Amino acid sequence: MEFAARIGAIAADASKTTERLVHRLAKPAAIALAPVLLRQGKQLQRDLVWLPEPKGQRHGTVLPASGAGESERPPLRLLAIGDSTATGVGAERLEDGLVLQSAARLARHFSRPVQWRIVGLEGSTAAQVLERHLPEVDGEWDAILLLVGANDALQLVGRGAFGTTIRRLVAGLGEHLSPGGVIGITGTPQIDTFVWLPQPIRSLIGGHARTLDDEQQQIAAADARVLHLPTPAIVEPRQHAADGFHPSAAGYDLWSSVVAPRVAAALERSARWREPAPRASAPQVSAQEEAGPVRHGIVPPYLLEHLAGAHLSTASIVAERTLGLDRDIRIEREAHPRPHPGLLPDAPARVPGERPTPHRVISDAAGSTTLPGTAVRSEGDEATGDAAADEAYEGLGASWAMLMEAFGRDSLDGEGMALLATVHYGRQYANAFWDGTRMVFGDGDGEIFAGFTRAIDVIGHELGHGVISSTADLVYRDQPGALNESIADVLGSLVKQHALGQSVDEADWLIGSGVFTDRVQGVALRSMAAPGTAYDDPALGKDPQPAHMRDFVVTRDDLGGVHINSGIPNKAFHLAATAIGGRAWEAPGLIWMDALTSGLSSTADFATFAAATIDASVARFGDDAAETGAVRTAWAAVGVTESETTPDAVVDDEVRLARTGGMLGRTRAAVLELQVIPGGDRDQLDTLVASGVLEELEEQTLPDAPLWRVTVETKCDVTVAEPLLPEEVLALFRRLLELGDEPAAS
Repeated sequence: MEFAARIGAIAADASKTTERLVHRLAKPAAIALAPVLLRQGKQLQRDLVWLPEPKGQRHGTVLPASGAGESERPPLRLLAIGDSTATGVGAERLEDGLVLQSAARLARHFSRPVQWRIVGLEGSTAAQVLERHLPEVDGEWDAILLLVGANDALQLVGRGAFGTTIRRLVAGLGEHLSPGGVIGITGTPQIDTFVWLPQPIRSLIGGHARTLDDEQQQIAAADARVLHLPTPAIVEPRQHAADGFHPSAAGYDLWSSVVAPRVAAALERSARWREPAPRASAPQVSAQEEAGPVRHGIVPPYLLEHLAGAHLSTASIVAERTLGLDRDIRIEREAHPRPHPGLLPDAPARVPGERPTPHRVISDAAGSTTLPGTAVRSEGDEATGDAAADEAYEGLGASWAMLMEAFGRDSLDGEGMALLATVHYGRQYANAFWDGTRMVFGDGDGEIFAGFTRAIDVIGHELGHGVISSTADLVYRDQPGALNESIADVLGSLVKQHALGQSVDEADWLIGSGVFTDRVQGVALRSMAAPGTAYDDPALGKDPQPAHMRDFVVTRDDLGGVHINSGIPNKAFHLAATAIGGRAWEAPGLIWMDALTSGLSSTADFATFAAATIDASVARFGDDAAETGAVRTAWAAVGVTESETTPDAVVDDEVRLARTGGMLGRTRAAVLELQVIPGGDRDQLDTLVASGVLEELEEQTLPDAPLWRVTVETKCDVTVAEPLLPEEVLALFRRLLELGDEPAAS
């Protein structure tokens, strides 16, 4: 059945629970929202546009544009297996689908033929691909694309069952993988960015799609042969096919620009694919594609998600669009190919004995998402009159000046790397990011975000990621990722304080002050002095940052809470700096920079970095120095050096469950680590939380009824009257209560 038809059918049958052939987790959500789902499902079925699979042979050979290498070198062998995205639904010709467009890019890149084959059928789930299509695979393949997930998300297949199936598929496909080959798992489509899809269907299915995509990422991270290939957000109308679900030829072109460079980079890690190849005169894969985007956005995803659901006239729509552009590249740093040295900006020539100077180039994307845009101001040029371009130019200069004057560091890499920036990226794009080679600024929505170039600490923060990537290159997930964000915040704050000539007592210690409009109830994106207090706004929610390890947030969202838990090391730096006194870029900044550049592991957690800063202070100032004492005290004050069992961000969420007995007031409660919950119950709970059903039920009240409070870290904290709970949900809660029963005060 076609993708849109499946959504319509599932929604329309929501109230017929005994007839539904989907995962049992769909039932609670469907029962609770049956009237709405039924109405929306029927409407979707009426509006359905069915698209056929493109006709043509599902195997062939793609040659480099000039035919170069056809006879001299053996072909690269590419297999695609999966659902309708493998078979090219949405494109009129098979040549315009993902597989053949990716094959063409690989042929150009390697200057050799690419033999390709497609195995699959539209509508297939991962389990169906395992059962029906894996047996069709034969021979040996250099690159295998596994394209599944959309239909599993649609049918609300449990995370555990989905993960088991993917692992079995990887194992089976691995038997057909050549030495040095790679299996690419394409990410689950970003259904929650389909703004035209009505709520609550969009949240129910879209939230579950993200859960399955996270499972795919973890599977890829655990197997050296496997690469997670993010599915980009399809946000432009021309990139959608007529059914509104599948990519068009333009959408597949965008997708292949993400897939092919990553596959090429993964293959080139093998000596077999690193050997020199004769280069044709045909157009090559661009530097941006080759390197792949490595984006660190200043605005956290959870903030944009909250804003997207706020129903504001402009800002919510812009937030949805921004999330779509960002989410496909918010994956673990290790999954990204590193830029080839030849693709990095050339450093300006240095004259021996002459004082280094910055080398800045500002470009204008003019509302497009194509980088770099048109250059509008270079080093030494007069101001353009465009506020964003001129603010970016000055911000880059202030960042370079702080690095040079405080640390003697010539640009981000210490070797005079050019400082590049692009302004006016996208249509009201509500973020700013570092992509591995340049700063990129959106203009904001004008309703919540006023723009990003005016905040010099935002510029310093994003360029700070460039410093980090050229030194410790901290993995962008869990505690190392939160440390990455924190060090970038430290550098951003130092840029602002240095530019203003402030002491630690004069500084505001805010990150992103000025990016909000006056209507926002908040002062900045983050506060280093008081994490968790930067904003508390109806549209944005409340700042979730902790300031102490006892409040460490264990979550799968935000890549393990990289923007959330960074509040803890942020507070440690603030405490150390204010205790030392003076100017933060002097002793405190030197200590942090020494720790970053002294061989710090890319997987360093908070405790490891704390030890590195203490060692750095001892080496620079002495063991008994006031500076060293301040650093030790700061880390202890935030709980990093006090606890021997610091929470690890890869640990599963903690679940708290409590039932109060109505008028009698009797309470039973349980606290469970997610990993002790049986797999089936864990899957049911995962999807129930992701569906948003509990939040819907919380809005209804029944006086004197027994109440259930369910808390899953930052994902869910709701209280629901017992009579409102579907029977299967109530049975689940009772099982969990028995599993972790503990007495509680009445």
